[in-house]
Amino acid sequence: MSARSFIIQLQAGVGQAILPDHRKMLPGVQYVVDAETFGKISLGARQNVIKVVTVNLDTTGNTTTASASGTFVPAQASSGVNLMAAGSGVNFLNYLTQVGTTTSSVSLAGFAAQGFDAGGTTGAGAGIGTPLSTISGAAANQTVVGPEGNRYTLVYNGTASTISGGWVTTWYDENARYITVASGTGYQVNADGLGTSYVISSNTSLPGVIGNVTSIGTKQGGFAGITLVDVPAGNFAWVQIEGVCPRVAVPSGLAAGSTLGVNQTSGAGLAKSVSAQVTSTSSAGVVTGSALANNVFGTALTTAVSGTSTGQWFSTVDIRSRKVKKPYVRVLNKN
Repeated sequence: MSARSFIIQLQAGVGQAILPDHRKMLPGVQYVVDAETFGKISLGARQNVIKVVTVNLDTTGNTTTASASGTFVPAQASSGVNLMAAGSGVNFLNYLTQVGTTTSSVSLAGFAAQGFDAGGTTGAGAGIGTPLSTISGAAANQTVVGPEGNRYTLVYNGTASTISGGWVTTWYDENARYITVASGTGYQVNADGLGTSYVISSNTSLPGVIGNVTSIGTKQGGFAGITLVDVPAGNFAWVQIEGVCPRVAVPSGLAAGSTLGVNQTSGAGLAKSVSAQVTSTSSAGVVTGSALANNVFGTALTTAVSGTSTGQWFSTVDIRSRKVKKPYVRVLNKN
């Protein structure tokens, strides 16, 4: 359930802004932007500059009747040419939803091979291959790309409990790719002497499959991804890090178009709605109010709906990459 377009306007108090398609926004005027253009709007601008008025979806065209999927099913993953997306004969949906104490030896080709494989290809096929086992329980730095451009990355649940499907996860050790829920995980954004914000680092030593995993200078508490299925303690799994995720745990009553961030106090993996805030830096260099400090990761495409037998609420969410994009700079033609 992807969005076709968005109707947006400036937030109160914002005088003007420039859209990625170079249109100038003025107060009190609503603008229609396609999904591709909206995807280029930064997380900071989504929090503090623009307000989403309406989300026009592929299916119903309005947000009042749309609902989140009861289970995780990426678009175009279970039929047609994508049915046999993996060289082992496992379809792409099954591949993404596999969990285990060791990783399966699977090679991917086609659209999934657009991902990143830090350890090199393994297995008989071409493209990305996950190794049969990994050192000390740390997950390899691998990502795969789905048919709609959605991105997924391999992680390891190093906690003592199951992380439920659809939950927002954060890094407990970004170097070794251990995930956890946000509650109890330290997360702080500081600013250096030039005013550049960064997430503070820490050192960890965590238990793995065949021994402790020690990391120096790892990040903690930052958005890691959305779990696709339940991930038991001590298991490897894939989480979604970019694109439209059909099932994300949110508070009841969440409205479509809400800007979402990690709830740092939630042990239940819920996202939270983030409103416009003033960014400030304390005398100790701690940043508050920014999209990075609020751990913003995306925009809700649907109103919250009750999950089947879960007691929780879910929305379809557009997850935007937190990687800094190169700015587009216009120059005059001097020829």
